[in-house]
Amino acid sequence: MVQRSMSRVLVTGTVFAALALDGAVAWAADEPANIVKYRQNFMKANSAHLGMIAAIVKGEVSLTDEIAPHAEALAEQGKLASANLQQLFPEGTGKGAAGIETHALPVIWEQWDEFEQAAQNFEEESAKLAEVAAGGDMTAIAQQVGAFGKNACGGCHEDFREKQD
Repeated sequence: MVQRSMSRVLVTGTVFAALALDGAVAWAADEPANIVKYRQNFMKANSAHLGMIAAIVKGEVSLTDEIAPHAEALAEQGKLASANLQQLFPEGTGKGAAGIETHALPVIWEQWDEFEQAAQNFEEESAKLAEVAAGGDMTAIAQQVGAFGKNACGGCHEDFREKQD
């Protein structure tokens, strides 16, 4: 009986804590610093998937059966980026904004149509990579990895991201 009462107390407490936290999260979710942190993690995920594909293509590891899942993940990220671009890059979250550490240049918002096209290129090139990866032809995969790097990653990093040392 005591154990049952303790369980109810724990469940009730957990529910109230979750509701309180939910309100705090909703409030904090719109903070520019939180958006930038999410965006940076989103980009790190892209980089990680591409890095693992590249390591396999270069023959550094022999996990060829993992190329297609990583390519699919990139394709999903491409869809998300296009669909949620304004949420990922709202005005006020670029370089120079108070309290924000980012490499996103103000030109993003000055040339929004071009930036949207860069996101569309990411979506298209990642979909092509997923398609080629599903076929298993390592030469074709290597070529598409190069095209993806140039047309998707490079298309954004060259014009819309602060140069890294």
